[in-house]
Amino acid sequence: MNTLYAIFLLTAVWVILCENFSLFSVITGVIISAGCLLFCRKLLPFPKIKSINLFRLAIYFLYLITQMYLAGILIIKIILTGADTDVIKVKTQIKSGFLRTLLANSITLIPGTVSLDAQDGAITVLHFKEKADQSRNPEKIGQEIKGGLEKMLLKMQK
Repeated sequence: MNTLYAIFLLTAVWVILCENFSLFSVITGVIISAGCLLFCRKLLPFPKIKSINLFRLAIYFLYLITQMYLAGILIIKIILTGADTDVIKVKTQIKSGFLRTLLANSITLIPGTVSLDAQDGAITVLHFKEKADQSRNPEKIGQEIKGGLEKMLLKMQK
């Protein structure tokens, strides 16, 4: 069943990138998606990601895109009013290495943050902050950085 979801998601990405929703484009997307999955069967860690719900993963990516745009607007304000940088450790409850890596990469995609290291249940993050804001609690900042991303990934973890 996960293979069908993967083919559907890859075909949707194909149609979006082609900007053409014709029957030929959809059939081509299905063929290419199935071919990619067959080709990558030996390269991708299917046993590790088999337990992950691909529908929730698709919802997660839509949420991530929304967060990227919202953070982009916020970071513009921070840069215009004066920005400073800080490095903090963000603790995570995610046990799966795949999902922890996904969280670290998602943090990097959000404007104003870059994941530097991910070890021992913590992600080291470089982030922009307002210059005037020197007294904030690192735990609260970490909670803001990982936000709903970690909550959604925890729902995917079994």
